[in-house]
Amino acid sequence: MDEDIIEILSSYAKLVNRELERFIPRRVDERGIEEFLGKPTYRYEAKSINEGILKPFWDLLDRGGKRWRPALMLMAYEALGGNIEDIAPLTVIPEAIHNGTLAVDDVEDGSEFRRGKPCIHKIYGEDIAINMGNTMYYLPILILEKLGIDRDKRLRILEEYVKTMLKLSFGQGMDIAWHKGLVEEVDEEQYLEMTLLKTGALAGFSVEIAAIMADASKEVEENLKRFAELAAVAFQIQDDILNVVGDEAKYGKEIGGDIREGKRTLMVIHALRNLPEADARRLKEILDMRTADRSLIREAIDLLRRSGSIEYAKEVSKRLAEEAMESLKKAIPDPMRRRKLELLAKFLITREY
Repeated sequence: MDEDIIEILSSYAKLVNRELERFIPRRVDERGIEEFLGKPTYRYEAKSINEGILKPFWDLLDRGGKRWRPALMLMAYEALGGNIEDIAPLTVIPEAIHNGTLAVDDVEDGSEFRRGKPCIHKIYGEDIAINMGNTMYYLPILILEKLGIDRDKRLRILEEYVKTMLKLSFGQGMDIAWHKGLVEEVDEEQYLEMTLLKTGALAGFSVEIAAIMADASKEVEENLKRFAELAAVAFQIQDDILNVVGDEAKYGKEIGGDIREGKRTLMVIHALRNLPEADARRLKEILDMRTADRSLIREAIDLLRRSGSIEYAKEVSKRLAEEAMESLKKAIPDPMRRRKLELLAKFLITREY
């Protein structure tokens, strides 16, 4: 199954990369800036845009990435009876936004590595990383006008886009406040809600675009959105698990990075509630240190293991995936039409990288 979905994802990634190159060039001249902003009042200066926005953006893109959010969009559109070439340019929207969030999140989290290389802010500086990330929140939306999409559809997509960006910001705000210790206790439901906002929203938006473009009914759209959101939460839980027990060479990020950042993952929330009092206190102490000391990080991971939290997180991820599949079946009753979406969802929660 893994080889099958990896091959499928690879074929979609090629299409997504083609559209990224088409709409977000690696370099622009003054005329190229006009394509985005219109004619200047005075005169544009292109080198700063190339060096400060496009170069770091493509540095991050060229490192790889699964492109699973735009793949979700294309698979959903196919499942609804559409031709993926008809909406291929729209895949730039979730992929550019996602990579923008990565650059900004890495600054906010003080992360060291992304996709096996130093984070963008480590190479180009925090100012460039933040501005590049912010640019990618907005720039891909220009595609809607360039493509001449029907006004009603364009407005619906724009409305959902604004809601999505607000959800991303609220989710990130919750995550930051928790690992900075601004909130003393967090429960499992609050964690799941935060993850729905931070990770689920963009996946949900991706399939909403497909549903809007395919003229799907509101019921189908809502079920597809629920499927994508829950699959994304399951993906995030698996990502949290890999962060403490994964193979660093495959994972592409530092193992234990979430411990260093003091993150309140589902595993941490479960462990703090189930460990003996002294052990729970020790785990919280290490998290609050936000330490890079490898021995302390290993100690925290050992506490997570002993609490049964890693296995618990796997069970929650599995349950969410099952709920996601039920929503998918309601949206796409034909098993052949939904096959790729099912394969993708299964891959996201069982992957090892």
